[in-house]
Amino acid sequence: MSRSKKDYSISAPMISYNDETILEDCLASIRSQNYDQKLVNIIIIDGGSTDATLRIAKKYGAVIISRPDLKNQPNIRGRLALDLSRGDLILSLSADNRLQEPDALVKMVETFTDKEIIACQTLRYGYKKTDPILSRYFALIGGCDPIAVGLGKADRGPYDNRNWHSFGTVYDCGEYYKVKFKPDVSKIPTLGANGFLVRRELLEKMDYKENATHIDMCVSLIQQGYNTFAFVKNKHIIHYIDVGVINFLRRKMRYAGMYSATKIERVYGVFHKKDTSWLIWLVFANTTFIVPFSRAIKGYLYVKDIAWFLHPVMCFMFTLGYSWFNIKKFLINIRDKIHIAS
Repeated sequence: MSRSKKDYSISAPMISYNDETILEDCLASIRSQNYDQKLVNIIIIDGGSTDATLRIAKKYGAVIISRPDLKNQPNIRGRLALDLSRGDLILSLSADNRLQEPDALVKMVETFTDKEIIACQTLRYGYKKTDPILSRYFALIGGCDPIAVGLGKADRGPYDNRNWHSFGTVYDCGEYYKVKFKPDVSKIPTLGANGFLVRRELLEKMDYKENATHIDMCVSLIQQGYNTFAFVKNKHIIHYIDVGVINFLRRKMRYAGMYSATKIERVYGVFHKKDTSWLIWLVFANTTFIVPFSRAIKGYLYVKDIAWFLHPVMCFMFTLGYSWFNIKKFLINIRDKIHIAS
């Protein structure tokens, strides 16, 4: 007998640090869901916020643990929040995520009546014409990295494609796609980014490193045979981005540098040797602007929003940013080898 959607308790482990401008909308979107709120427990590990973050968290009934000693170690704070979660399902959201429709959570939970489903996320990001232009742009293309999108590894579907957009064996189940992924890491999109549900009992079986990201966790599950995910078609999670293009790109490069500098070993990587020929083509296409501009025109015909025309600029800037980061990393490695040799 299938379990009712009302039977599942849900833990929402989160981290925060001076998030007063974005946290309230996130927590309000959880508490406004037409899902029994007695079954939803929000857990926040805070990095020592000095603004109104903690007051907002208390307002929405979150369990709060302050760890200012881990201010600059968000992944470890995230793991602590996960370890404190006791719900049947884990709802992973960041402070800049919002459940868009009031029944989004219900529809995501319903997919777990299929025992093969181990995790669920929305097929597309939420799109609102009133959101900042970067939020709209990334929602429209289906991911927060146009290079990953170009490689077919976007975590969400684009708005100019009505069908399944990525890898895996796909089954159309009406309100959602059921997708089985192979353990080949080069053929797995960036699952788990910016909002998803996953069975807690499976996470407890996994031996995760403290610095594992949600994407790493999903890949580890797939590699151990838990490979079936659901993607709800007509419900959405918004990724709200209120910074400018330059600041966003700096943040992406800072994260890349953080993982590189601390020698954090990742299970998942967007770029693989199998992607080399396609990556070379993307670098050429992105620096000539023609292909990204054509994509922008195509997208605009589906959803008339000028945000599409950020695409040529973003493709070029991300290509330039990643190129500079890797050149800098190469030169630092050469310097270190020379220093050791001397």
